[in-house]
Amino acid sequence: MGDFNLALVIVAVVICVIVFLVNVYLLVNYQHPDDANQAYFPKFVVVLGLSVAAISILMLPADVANRQACRHAIYNGACNLTLPMKELWLAVYILDAVLVFFVIPFAMFYYEGDLDKYFFFFLCLVWNLNCF
Repeated sequence: MGDFNLALVIVAVVICVIVFLVNVYLLVNYQHPDDANQAYFPKFVVVLGLSVAAISILMLPADVANRQACRHAIYNGACNLTLPMKELWLAVYILDAVLVFFVIPFAMFYYEGDLDKYFFFFLCLVWNLNCF
């Protein structure tokens, strides 16, 4: 039974890496030519946001596979070896909320700003924190 859970962890890690690489490819392929070697922070936020969105969708099949590991268990302690899906769901939802309410608005204002970068970084941070 432990082999199944190890396989589930390996598949989850491989899928997360594949999702991240696909999102990096999409960003590089569809970016504007003028942004080729600049604006790394907003690009990181875009890749992170797309990855979290895809992973939150792909967590449902992982949750189903995790529950199936307990159903066909040969011994009683097999459910203790499964992935902690409740904590994983909570982490993904918290990461979604932090991205939507803090990181993405900050990155948008930072990317659109024409002022001195250090001053504008501080201004975006103060504005973002004062909204809440």
